[in-house]
Amino acid sequence: MSDDDLIGLGAARRELDEAIGAIRGVPGFGSFLAPPGMDEVAVAARYQPLVYLAAAEAGGLAMVVRGEDVEHVPLPGLTGEALRGRVARHLELHGADKEDTPTATDSWRTGLDDVTRWLWTAVMEPVLGRLRADGAATLVAGGLLGLLPLHAAWTQDTSRPTGRRYALDESTLTYVPNARALTAARELAEGPVERLFTVADPAREAGSRRLDSAGIEALVAAAAFPGSTESAGGTAADVPTVSAALGRADVAHLACHGEADLMTPLESRLLLSGTDALRLRDLLALRLRLRLAVLSACETSVPGDELPDEVVSLPTGLLQAGAAGVIGALWEVPDQATAMLMTEFYRRWRHQERPVPPPTALREAQIWLRDTTNGEKLSAYRKALAEGAGWLPEQAADEFTLLLELRGAPDERLFAGPDSWAGFAYSGV
Repeated sequence: MSDDDLIGLGAARRELDEAIGAIRGVPGFGSFLAPPGMDEVAVAARYQPLVYLAAAEAGGLAMVVRGEDVEHVPLPGLTGEALRGRVARHLELHGADKEDTPTATDSWRTGLDDVTRWLWTAVMEPVLGRLRADGAATLVAGGLLGLLPLHAAWTQDTSRPTGRRYALDESTLTYVPNARALTAARELAEGPVERLFTVADPAREAGSRRLDSAGIEALVAAAAFPGSTESAGGTAADVPTVSAALGRADVAHLACHGEADLMTPLESRLLLSGTDALRLRDLLALRLRLRLAVLSACETSVPGDELPDEVVSLPTGLLQAGAAGVIGALWEVPDQATAMLMTEFYRRWRHQERPVPPPTALREAQIWLRDTTNGEKLSAYRKALAEGAGWLPEQAADEFTLLLELRGAPDERLFAGPDSWAGFAYSGV
């Protein structure tokens, strides 16, 4: 790293510290990103394990907390040097993939396979060995580890449809920045779940990539909240409109572009109409009561990379602003795969006779998208359309069936790769 890089990182850290100090000066935000005490950690870990993960130069450590019990799990492969190298390569390949060339995309997919395989050996295999009786766990991933999809860590397993066993196959894994955020999220989760607000592909300046399936996502989300949906799209999706609507909603589904600013995390943003952007610092100023925010956008979960103890990202900001749960994207997610994933997510959360909680619904939807064949998906959509199932709008069914008929044989799995489904992570409860 050059002297200029060090100077830039130092300035970014000072700016971040100043911003956090300013936020703590706002009434009600005095404890923002302050480290919780052990009593708070024990309370947060009463219902399911809270797992702290951190790298160190000589090898990392996991602390599995269950109430007042703490179990230490050595992670010898999680050295600082190894993590920095893996994250640097991961970000490099992701940046190159934005050029949208076949070579860059192949390199990105290969690199994603490599880093998630390493995550299994270095991090998740030892941790999952201590969690198999629990079924669910909340992860606090320190520093650069928060840039990587721990739920997509994998090992070979020929008994599985894809020949792989992933971490999320063994446990429902969610993320939080700290124990205090988890406790606050649990309290918020007890609120009403009636009013939905959607944003679908706001009108950007010329040259911005269109999100072709954003409208489908909005329809699918609205089908889960019949008669209680407010929406904004095109030029109407500006910062004042979106901010006000978020204050009225119980659930928000934002299908738009996002950008992560690794040097100044509080500038990470959702891109709205024209040149408008809803920044992390803006979200922290809102007082919301959301059961769930779905950030179906690019890079909405990517945190800043200069925080060894905490993760500051758009989901972190929404948790602090008053969201119980946040679904965000760690990289540029494919439009059509995302629309299918969100359709299955809402079906499992809102339409089943026995609905499951949002973190479980996302996990099950990711496994379904990954493991079912093209033919099995087609059969499910045709059956739902014939029965007039409320969870599948006709426009969504038409788009999904056309895609599956044109791309790949019925026995193939079009979305088996982690680039299609693992980009989404669940923060909160």
